[in-house]
Amino acid sequence: MDDNELRQLFINAHQMIENSKMLDQSNAVINAIEEEWQRRLVLFEIGEYKADTPEEVVLRSVGYRVGKNGLSLSMRHRLLDYIMTRALPQVGSPAYMAEWGHPMTQERYRKLHRVIRVLASSGKNFENMDIAVHHWEADLNYIENKYRGQFY
Repeated sequence: MDDNELRQLFINAHQMIENSKMLDQSNAVINAIEEEWQRRLVLFEIGEYKADTPEEVVLRSVGYRVGKNGLSLSMRHRLLDYIMTRALPQVGSPAYMAEWGHPMTQERYRKLHRVIRVLASSGKNFENMDIAVHHWEADLNYIENKYRGQFY
């Protein structure tokens, strides 16, 4: 199973427990998933595993949105500051979350910078993405100006 399928199985097993169905089997599935997540995390830490991109991503999980119906510049910057300086909500697998590193680290900066850079670059290939691309580029400049000097 990929990371997203494994996470869905984890959610399903917890729902089965909530509905008082198959308690022993659901707990066994959860334990097996936790072991698999730990195995993948160890492999990630030694450079032998690349986590799948989760269906729910870090930026979206904190409410970050760009484009016509996006957030104001100040709110986006507040959320980017939050991402850089605070604990992140758990999305995807533990190995995916490990890619984000700890708050205020070069690893966190690199991951955030790369995600926004890829979004801006990819957005240029689609029609009607001008506002979103403009927002991503502004946000990229913001994090570069505010955080880059702390790590490079």
